[in-house]
Amino acid sequence: MEKRNVFLVLASASIAALFFLFAGQVSAHEHHPPHHGTLVVLGEEFSHVELLLDPATGKLDAFVLDGEAENPVRISQSSLQILVKDKKKDWTLKLKPIANALTGETIKNTSQYEVVSPKLKGLSRFQGSIVHINAKGTDFKNVWFLYPEGNEGVKQPDWVK
Repeated sequence: MEKRNVFLVLASASIAALFFLFAGQVSAHEHHPPHHGTLVVLGEEFSHVELLLDPATGKLDAFVLDGEAENPVRISQSSLQILVKDKKKDWTLKLKPIANALTGETIKNTSQYEVVSPKLKGLSRFQGSIVHINAKGTDFKNVWFLYPEGNEGVKQPDWVK
């Protein structure tokens, strides 16, 4: 009887350890934006766009990243358009491609886009939608997000539906 009790205790402890190990791995799957911006997921962790807004200057940068939000993904779009909704009105931003001599990126093959707009000055929160992006050969249209929250686990407002 004593051997059985020892076996049950060891089996229970092993199961509990595996459970906590697995639970820790599930909750540890987080993405950390490399530029400390806002992540917008494309598809089911297929790719990401990191948005970084400087409200003092009205500059918005967009960085196209892989599914883990760790590495740049180059795309060849001539622009990225973002539909912005804030408390006042709606407008569209046209982000232009940025070349980077250090990484070898060109305006026709880049992972970074940017725009400077006076409408973004002083803005710290807004709803937006990436009108169209083709990342790694896959098209994504009307990708909704909140800034600065992103779009993972965030409820979409009625205007999106």
